[in-house]
Amino acid sequence: MNKKNKASIIITTYDRSGFFLNRAINSVLNQKTLYTYELIVVDDNGIGTHAQKHTQILLQEYIENKQIKYIAHKENLGACKARNNGVENSNADFIFFLDDDDEFLPNKIQVQLDFMLENNHFDGCLSAFKRYENDSEIIAKSNYPVIGDFVNFSIQGNFFTPMLCIKKESLKKIGGFKEIDRFQDRYLMLHALINGLTFKCINEPLYIMFEHNGDRITNKNKIKTIKSLNKIKGFIENYKNKFSDLEWNDYLTKDQRNRGIVYYVSKKYFIRVKGFKFFFKAFFLKKEMRDLKMMIKCIIKF
Repeated sequence: MNKKNKASIIITTYDRSGFFLNRAINSVLNQKTLYTYELIVVDDNGIGTHAQKHTQILLQEYIENKQIKYIAHKENLGACKARNNGVENSNADFIFFLDDDDEFLPNKIQVQLDFMLENNHFDGCLSAFKRYENDSEIIAKSNYPVIGDFVNFSIQGNFFTPMLCIKKESLKKIGGFKEIDRFQDRYLMLHALINGLTFKCINEPLYIMFEHNGDRITNKNKIKTIKSLNKIKGFIENYKNKFSDLEWNDYLTKDQRNRGIVYYVSKKYFIRVKGFKFFFKAFFLKKEMRDLKMMIKCIIKF
């Protein structure tokens, strides 16, 4: 029997170019850590597809050298099932996730495992990250995790899956990722918090997110995005009694803003203008100038 690793890092990949995927894999293999860990790559392209064949050829040297555990799905199952399958095939106490177009900074595993082993009462911890677009670093508040309790996270939470280091037993306790087309990270954290899991935020950047025009593992079309927002809202509404009237108003405002952004980011005017009504609803709820400005920008984008 193989010695149990301290950490499993799971990369799910779908229709990803060799450059991005190689960069992600090498960022894990080049970690500066004293802990033992394994890297699991879950190929969600579907066996026999051009993308799967290309990916397997790309990874063949890693596979032969036993640097990665390669799992190919018979058919495309989506990000949630791909990540859950990676967890099921893991051999470790702690789980990390990495998107196939991002990369870990060299000390990510060491810093987060150090924290978890010294603070065993937490179920997980989350790191900050650096963000780049076209080689330019984006400095923003959203580069830092915000969790708190269920209500706080519903209103102002900020969490991306590669931030996370979580106990495998805690992740399995809540059944892993729940099926949703978009915002898998947000949906996971909502389920974790409502089930009593606790997390600590570490404001040290430990991975890099790259903003680019390529699609990630799930389809980003607007219909799926709105359906996912509906699913999240439906879940949160089950626990409306946990919110004060003011907190519920804050949540509804954020939900309207999120829906408005879905349309606002479009380059096509007839789509962008659809965001107007959502920012109008947000303005009606909170009477904040930023929503009034977004209403105008939906009509005349600066």
